[in-house]
Amino acid sequence: MRARHGYGLIALAAAVATLSGCTGNRSDVDPPSPQPTTTTAESSSLNLPQRPKDLAIAGKQDADICTWLTSEQKKALKVGSGRPVIKDGNNYNGCDFAGEDGPALYGIAFRVVPEGIEDFLKKVVDPSAETAATYDIQGFGAVQGQIPGAESLGCAVYVDAAEGQTLYVDMALDAPGTMNNQQMCEKAKQAADAAVTTLQSQS
Repeated sequence: MRARHGYGLIALAAAVATLSGCTGNRSDVDPPSPQPTTTTAESSSLNLPQRPKDLAIAGKQDADICTWLTSEQKKALKVGSGRPVIKDGNNYNGCDFAGEDGPALYGIAFRVVPEGIEDFLKKVVDPSAETAATYDIQGFGAVQGQIPGAESLGCAVYVDAAEGQTLYVDMALDAPGTMNNQQMCEKAKQAADAAVTTLQSQS
């Protein structure tokens, strides 16, 4: 059931850009450099709610991050045990959980990004209009998006976890077509909510 997850939407964005030109080895694809985009302009005025407190994610290692889903939460998300994410050039620490829901095979990855959410979102390709959203998760601001041209591959949620820290939740679909965009983004949001619940209980 297990496939190689954990590359993340930033790496997928670079891969999509590569496919529009010449092809190359996946291992040679670097995350895109920050460039001014519509999202960049909007990221300075996200109007996210004030955090109720800071979540203790700074400096967490892969093994710590793999504890952010309880047995009950894994059952609800239909995922198994976690393992360290595959590093894709950004070297963000994280944990990846393989899941299966009917015909859909997917991975849910948590990453700790040592940047504030607004700064980090400046590096993300514009989210698709269909599923782009800003909301709060238990009082913490969150931004949802997909990579244009690669919507069928997954959905991500970025949570304003602490000063200078972003919780990056990536839902990657291994079998495109087995879930629609709304289902993938709902799964990513559900995972983000579960992680925030666990982190609050640990603080």
